Amino acid sequence: AAENISKILYPEDSTPQGKALRLEQQYFFVAASIQDAIRVFYPGEENPDLTTFPSKICFQLNDTHPVIGIPELMRVLIDEYGYDWDTAWSITNKSFNYTCHTLLPEALEVWPAKLIGELLPRHLEIINKINEQFVAELGTKTSDSAKIDRMRIVTDGEDPQVHMAYLATYGGSHVNGVAALHSQLLKDVTLRDFSDVYGDKFTNVTNGVTPRRFIRIANPRLSALITEGLGTDRWLSDLDMLEGLVPLAKDDEFVKKFAAVKQANKVAFSNYAKREYDFDIDPNTMVNSMIKRLHEYKRQSLKILSVISQYADIKSGKVSADDILPRTVVFGAKAAPGYKMAKLTIQLINNVARVVNNDPDVKGKLAVYYPWNYNIRLAQHLIPATDLDEQISQAGKEASGTGNMKFALNGAMTVGTLDGANVEIRERVGAENFFLFGMTVDEVEALYAKGYEPKSYYEADPRLKQAVDMVAGGTFSEGDKGLYEPLVTDWLNKDYFMTLADFSAYMDIQGEIETLYREPLEWSRKALLNVANSGFFSSDRAIDDYLRDIWETGPLGE
Repeated sequence: AAENISKILYPEDSTPQGKALRLEQQYFFVAASIQDAIRVFYPGEENPDLTTFPSKICFQLNDTHPVIGIPELMRVLIDEYGYDWDTAWSITNKSFNYTCHTLLPEALEVWPAKLIGELLPRHLEIINKINEQFVAELGTKTSDSAKIDRMRIVTDGEDPQVHMAYLATYGGSHVNGVAALHSQLLKDVTLRDFSDVYGDKFTNVTNGVTPRRFIRIANPRLSALITEGLGTDRWLSDLDMLEGLVPLAKDDEFVKKFAAVKQANKVAFSNYAKREYDFDIDPNTMVNSMIKRLHEYKRQSLKILSVISQYADIKSGKVSADDILPRTVVFGAKAAPGYKMAKLTIQLINNVARVVNNDPDVKGKLAVYYPWNYNIRLAQHLIPATDLDEQISQAGKEASGTGNMKFALNGAMTVGTLDGANVEIRERVGAENFFLFGMTVDEVEALYAKGYEPKSYYEADPRLKQAVDMVAGGTFSEGDKGLYEPLVTDWLNKDYFMTLADFSAYMDIQGEIETLYREPLEWSRKALLNVANSGFFSSDRAIDDYLRDIWETGPLGE
């Protein structure tokens, strides 16, 4: 039974047993980390002065999963080292900071107090006391009783719940989002009450990715070309130096070298896909990738409906063979074990792939692939080979994304909404070098307020209607009209993330994309400018932001 704690990370949690195991895992890891920190920073000391603890270490809470660490440190300080409550709270508050990675309320963990009490009774006592202290403190800051009630860490009632995001926000010194838009929406929507009362805690650190792995290791051909263009490899530790490539985007010969690198990467990916998955990918087609967690708000359904629409146009002869831009669509995604709609979407994508890839009428014109077990190894082959990256989440729902950064750094063009880090990528690479479509955050909220009727969009767009009808009619389920009924019913009657509302704009932008792709030199020029202007999205810059704004220390050696 003890081995289960570390056997499967993030177990399926729709059952009481799964929920309990998740909490056990979270406690196990944070408790070990705290004990290890004390061992490392106070070696051999029987009675260490833990009032100096915050000057030695900061625990950056990566979403709500490790927040049980706040009451655990309180327990250690009070029960094991004899500190009084106020001293322990001062140490704890200075030792924790919270990074929120979501805007979805359902992604912010809420634990039944009963479960915490059964597994960790001392921690529930501490959480309840923190809550009492918090509510009393709120009473000195606001007279709005409704706001105080909404902000309670532990809810009132017969079945009290513990809001881990609220505990993290109150229990730590700083709260940050992971992209400029995300951090603003965090303050304006998700944690608005806390921002009103504790506004000075909130800041932003836009995510970054490491160029050592995601260019140098993943894309040695592009790395060599960048070094050739800049005359140095120092850009690997100073990614802003990529700006030196901007003038080279006007040099047709250099742009042709850049295009040759992309083509060589596509050939290498085709060989890898054949070897690892037995996929027959044509490297002379546009490689169009959508890789991310499978979630309704990320809208893999929008992409697959567009693929179905294109398939229908080719089959019907609506589009002539000469007008078809050959395209290979690659999906990579995993889903939470109990997420039924996500699992059904995965099944649909694979069945569309089965039908399309075995239809001689579309051979050489359209292909769909869903490599299993999407992971870093696959990413390091696919990202350098990708021509077009899909970042099509509903505006206001994506925290940041880092795949979008990896793709831009590796010379892919992006089609996306104004969501997450897409906003900052577009600002930096240039609006003319980014394919923007879809509603804005404000337009999404306005449509919610007005009353969204997805069926009206289905009725108004023949392309959308045909695609949905093909799914409903059994085209991709061997005639079984019931298999995808839950998806179709959701699309037509609920569609909370407005896939249908953005479908027309998405199809229109795909037309613009194909027009540009038919001009290979101009496409490559714009893709090169994506690389040149993506230096900001280095993890080195992100860590510098944490050092300066949250951890309040300098780099090692300073």
